[in-house]
Amino acid sequence: MSFNIDETLKEMAEAIKAVFVEEWPKVRGCVKKAIEEERDALAEIARVRLAGEIDDEELKSQLEDERLVLEAALEVCKLEEKVAIQKAVNAALKVLEEAIKSCLPG
Repeated sequence: MSFNIDETLKEMAEAIKAVFVEEWPKVRGCVKKAIEEERDALAEIARVRLAGEIDDEELKSQLEDERLVLEAALEVCKLEEKVAIQKAVNAALKVLEEAIKSCLPG
């Protein structure tokens, strides 16, 4: 299986949408923009992990950095509840992590 950043970004947006069910119509555009702005960084994280240039520990560190970036982006979208923002980001990054791991051998 090969990694597809476009499909993964779409799934990340869906993960956030699932958390922000009621708010989604109001924040959709902003959330999609925030994810798209991180596209290159997320793709590079996937690339270096799949190439074996970093291990799972470094992947987790990189994802933590992206968590902070995405949280800030979602806060800019004026989402009111910090807990909901964290759940949304966690859901999206879990999609990315699982997509990367599904492409690793063994």
